Formats: sequence, structure tokens, C-alpha cells
Amino acid sequence: MSVDLAAVLAASPFARFLAIETQVDDRGVLAILPIRDELIGNVMLPAMHGGCVAAFLEIACQLQVAHETGTIAPARTIDISVEYLRPARREITYARARIRRLGRRVATIHAEAWQSDEAKPVCLLQSHLRLPDGVATSD
Repeated sequence: MSVDLAAVLAASPFARFLAIETQVDDRGVLAILPIRDELIGNVMLPAMHGGCVAAFLEIACQLQVAHETGTIAPARTIDISVEYLRPARREITYARARIRRLGRRVATIHAEAWQSDEAKPVCLLQSHLRLPDGVATSD
């Protein structure tokens, strides 16, 4: 299904603040977080603020749900679990989310963020999202 991911991003003030970009390929949505000084939490390393990385992954989940369901109506976060694996350095960060289960009301999603090497994620996120009413799913 084709959906306007720019509209999904435009509807989120924090996504606009993060200036998230997207690309769509055969694996789904690739979310891209350009680095800016405002995102640095630890200037000594320097490393991005953990909240920015977690929010970026949460938004990547929203984007993947929009892409797979074909709606820009926002899915609502029920819960998230975040694992910080290593510092997200001062460089471009990428994320992909995979929907593990898409039910009638809830989606279970896993997301990973990485920088220069996709095999070395900097952060993982698991989320349950409440799907918008009227979304047709295969379950």
C-alpha cells in the first residue's frame, strides 16, 4: 500500500523537531535521523540524547504501521521497551521497524537503530501500538 509518510511526520511535532527523513524499499520504511547539535545529550563523548534515539525508534514504528496499513491516522502507543546497546555517536542514525503481529486492534513491533553498520545496532525498541479504528488487517 502507498501512504504519504511525509504527512505522518508532519502530524508529529517531535518528528518535525527531529527532522526525520524516510525512504521506502522492499524491506519497508527506512527512517533517517540527521545529526544536529540540538540532539546531543553528552557533549563529552559526544553522543545523542537517549530520549531522541528512543523517540526516533517509536516514530519509525509509527511509520511502518502507516506504510503497511495504508493509513495516516496515527496508531497510539500502548507501551514501549527500550534497550540502549551503545552510545549513538554524532553521526546519521538509521532505523527500521518490523511488525511482528498485526491484529485487529494492536500491533506488536520491534525496531532497531544503527549508525554506520546495520549489524551493530545502538538501540532496540519493542512496542505495542493501538491501531486506528477502521484499519483492515489480515487477522
